Amino acid sequence: MMKTILFVEDDANVVEIYRESLLREGFEVLVVNDGLAAMQFLHANKPDLVILDLIMPNFNGAEVLKFIRDHPALWNTKVVIFSNDCMTEVAFEAERLGADASLLKFTCTIEQLINVVKTLLYDGQVAMNR
Repeated sequence: MMKTILFVEDDANVVEIYRESLLREGFEVLVVNDGLAAMQFLHANKPDLVILDLIMPNFNGAEVLKFIRDHPALWNTKVVIFSNDCMTEVAFEAERLGADASLLKFTCTIEQLINVVKTLLYDGQVAMNR
């Protein structure tokens, strides 16, 4: 069965680069570009994994992660923080709320992201990467 990924990212260039590679790996990839759209999507749908930027309009990534962890139907959804914002209060809050992995956009290769996604979806946990 095809796994579904919700990609929450406001930079269209980042989405294009990574989305195509995830599609080639056989994942269904749905994209929203802000926190409010993510919460609206998640209210009605349960993806297998969320790739979540931290800094974006209409609710930041930590607020979206809190929404996920506070809803019983979503609480076990795997979440990968995918951001350049790694040493701020928002980043620490996301880690505290239970992100399953954290990747820095500016150093993350396509292969690394795919590896983390596959590990979380098929094997379990991965180490936080700061």
